[in-house]
Amino acid sequence: MNALLGILQCCRWLTLAAIFLIALLAPKPVSQGISRNEPVNDANLKTFTPLAIIEMDSATATIVNDTPSENSLNSQQQTIVTTVTQPEKVPQVSSAQKTQLRPDTRLLAQHNSNKDRVVTKTTADQSIVGEPFDGNLETVSENSSVKQSSIASLSTASPQQYNPYNNQKAAEPTFSEDPQMPVLPANSVAQSQTEINACAHQLAIPYTNQMADEAQFLVTQLFYADMLLSNEMFAYQNNGRIYLPLEFIVEQLLLPLQIDIATLSVHGWFVDESKTIQIDQQLMLFWNQGYDCSVTSSVIYHDSWDLYIETKILQQLFGIDINFDSARQKFEIAASENIPLSQLIERQKKYQLFNAQKNSADERTVRAVNKEYAVVGDLALNVDLGVRTQSFNGDAKTELDSYIQARTDLFGHNSYAAYSQTDSGATFNGYLERVVQDQWINFYRLGDVDSHSLSLVSSSTRGAGFTVSAGTKFTADLRTIVVDGELEPGWDVELYRNNTLVGVQRVQSDGLYRFIEVPYYIGLNQYQLRFYGPNGESRVESFSKLLDSSVLEKGSIGVNVGGISREQDDLKQYYADINWAAREDMTLGLALVQQQDEFKQWQFLPRLSVNYVGDAQLIQLNYVQSEQGYATSAAIQGSQSDIDWQAEWQKYSNYSTWDNVGGRIKQEAFTSLSGSFADLGLNWGLNARWQALNFGSDNAQANFLLSGQLYSLSLSNELRWSSLNKLDSWSDRIAISGRLNDWQVRSYVDVEISPELTLNQWVSNLNTAINDNANYQVELRYQPNSDTEFSIRNSIAYFFDFGSLRLDVDNASNGDWFAQMKWNSALLWDTEQDRWLIDRMSYINTGTVKIIAFQDDNANGEFEAEEQPISGLRFSGHSQSNKQTDQNGELLVTQLQTNRQQKLTLNENSLADPFLLPAAHIISVNPHPGHIQPILFPVMYTAEVEGEVVWQQSGLAATGKLLELQSSNSDKTYQARVEYDGIFIFDQILPGDYQLFLDSEPIRSVKLMPGEFLQLPQLALAD
Repeated sequence: MNALLGILQCCRWLTLAAIFLIALLAPKPVSQGISRNEPVNDANLKTFTPLAIIEMDSATATIVNDTPSENSLNSQQQTIVTTVTQPEKVPQVSSAQKTQLRPDTRLLAQHNSNKDRVVTKTTADQSIVGEPFDGNLETVSENSSVKQSSIASLSTASPQQYNPYNNQKAAEPTFSEDPQMPVLPANSVAQSQTEINACAHQLAIPYTNQMADEAQFLVTQLFYADMLLSNEMFAYQNNGRIYLPLEFIVEQLLLPLQIDIATLSVHGWFVDESKTIQIDQQLMLFWNQGYDCSVTSSVIYHDSWDLYIETKILQQLFGIDINFDSARQKFEIAASENIPLSQLIERQKKYQLFNAQKNSADERTVRAVNKEYAVVGDLALNVDLGVRTQSFNGDAKTELDSYIQARTDLFGHNSYAAYSQTDSGATFNGYLERVVQDQWINFYRLGDVDSHSLSLVSSSTRGAGFTVSAGTKFTADLRTIVVDGELEPGWDVELYRNNTLVGVQRVQSDGLYRFIEVPYYIGLNQYQLRFYGPNGESRVESFSKLLDSSVLEKGSIGVNVGGISREQDDLKQYYADINWAAREDMTLGLALVQQQDEFKQWQFLPRLSVNYVGDAQLIQLNYVQSEQGYATSAAIQGSQSDIDWQAEWQKYSNYSTWDNVGGRIKQEAFTSLSGSFADLGLNWGLNARWQALNFGSDNAQANFLLSGQLYSLSLSNELRWSSLNKLDSWSDRIAISGRLNDWQVRSYVDVEISPELTLNQWVSNLNTAINDNANYQVELRYQPNSDTEFSIRNSIAYFFDFGSLRLDVDNASNGDWFAQMKWNSALLWDTEQDRWLIDRMSYINTGTVKIIAFQDDNANGEFEAEEQPISGLRFSGHSQSNKQTDQNGELLVTQLQTNRQQKLTLNENSLADPFLLPAAHIISVNPHPGHIQPILFPVMYTAEVEGEVVWQQSGLAATGKLLELQSSNSDKTYQARVEYDGIFIFDQILPGDYQLFLDSEPIRSVKLMPGEFLQLPQLALAD
């Protein structure tokens, strides 16, 4: 045994050494921009002009770049025209006098001197604006006849999700799409001008298109030259490489590119109009702006939101230097002379107005659908039935197992219930809850609940009771959070924070997983839950939580109220916690707690708290009083350039509570440091805790964590030291999780290093798909300290359209064995049509919507009896994009994720009649399980308006005059100009109420019905 342990220990250190060696020597996948030692001279910067007005017909678009002469601002405009191919099908959506966003390099010096004043607070999908706007918008001459606008893809894209990866320049020039190539980050290397010029030519790079896997997204921050652009940028990862959302990057940097998600194409230019960019038909054509031109092929991933381009390609496209801080989950783009920061700041507010104008004329309108709760919802069920035979100590027996989960809406609330029956007994849990929008009370739950964390009083605990949250959504305890949920028994759950493993749990018979005291640090915290099913299923859910002063708003009040009977001992607690934001960076809190102690005696515990939250630090002070004594604590967090840190101290004086039973602890201290080795792509963390006890010796423990990414594998190694009752011990845990070729691999090794070298456990789980309908899984467990030293479980699952069948066989080294056969099915009862949907994919944790497409003849948005349904419509943005609306105009879209908005986009080619136009092309919805949410999708015949404008005295045509149709119910605006014969035409107009303007002066009201052709009387203008 000792020899075996010695070999394992040697292998462990060799593995770690190999990780470091590979990180140091492997080719790096992401290039950096040019390293420049000299400061940027603003006078030498080349003026960068984004895409301006585009004059186009149905086949081509003309990009106009209006650049002032270097000699005089009043000199004649120099116009460069580039033709870009457009899709043939273009609805008539006119737009005149579009904003010409001209840069101003004079602000660079001012920005450098006032850099700290730039506002950095932002919402998840909003740019940061920090400089005043002078209100001047330069426009193209009215003589331009504009029939449709096509602009630099500046529409507000939804933020999209990332793995540890430092996007820096590779030392080796070779590049390969081979997933086996070790791709690890390294430091940026300065390149000479000779190297840059060697790549200053046009590149043609073939690529393949692939659909993005939802499980591969991560949420990150985006910075440009230390300016925060976004708190939620969804990046994509695959085989150790990082792919960034192109349209999102284009929006944030205001680049002159047009991205068409429908055709998966990109057109535009960069630096000047002669440097065109075309990405289409599996070929990238562009002028290289970077110093590395070694890429020979690539992959472009896509979803319904964006195109995801490899970071190295972005460096070539725009010559930018991109770094990724894996410990903080943020991308940093270094300032580039082609994208001067001064121009970005100056153009931000112009861009906001320009973007609003663009959205009003955008042919792909979005309809946001609010979450709805039904009086009686649609019942979702998950049924797990099995028969089990096992032999334990020679005693064999056969039993039946069952587990049923149910979720539905009841009386405007979402309800959940779970029942389990095994040989150990029966369990039941459930709750009723509601998330409320635009109300002071924003959430409440009754039944099985998690109490709120109350520092010095009690950590979050589970039991029967109620919780209510109201007011502003900031939490009282800003140090940790709780992550929990419901799942079928037998599933494994891994929780990661910023790609560092937090914990692993296997869901037991109650169907619950729960991670408490999950780190919640200053800055952006990106969390990822990885789920692994017993049948080989796997899925990922990601979410992020930002902690800085933006979570507070001066004068706001947040209230948490609850009552709970604790699960493990039925001790009861009632509390009310009130927090008031006295300033934008400070809250004052009062908590009133009534709870039972270990002897079930009631005690009253009032608590005062103060929280100071800055952009890079947090300070929390707490004081609580009991009848016998008191407790106080101070906690502080901070974030420096390379290190995040946290420290906490607690003192108890004759004070007993749930977190300090019997007043055992006298003092407690905790400290934590974390960061990353940027050149190695590894994250590290160091934690230490000390307790001074009233009885016995002090306790202390410390651990050092190292984690990183190798190919598609997440690796972590945690070294632990503890001193309990004056006994020192060292232990180590190694964890590996991810894909290795066709195998999903998870392995955990726990080793006791001292006082005696001992292997505590080694668990490995491997599964692979045999074919599309079958999966094989094997789990090996070595636990020398247990009764069953070694065991192996083999599982094979077969998938049907309506369920799955699994056989498990488990054999232990002591002769015990176990075998079971399990059937699992998911059911959804559509109460409106009284039908059952049966699938093998669960409906319990996914949402369902029903799209109802119809011809809206009176343009009121309601599906009335005399109106006809529309069949054959298809939508993208979900896993069943080949399905189409039936003869009733209905399309049931299932298995939608519920952790963020889902975007369902109409496939316009499925519209049979070119004169039909939907009220909105895109549906944005956040469904919840237990209710099939109906969504009306009106489609209307478009209307046409024609008229004539002449000069009153001469009777000649008023050629070039601008007319606008502005919707009375939305921001929708149509534009047209008077032609040479005096005629103006508005076609493909959505029915509705409009106001007609001539040269910005109101002329008359217009009401258009579907399919109507309206001939207006002649308009005569005074000469």
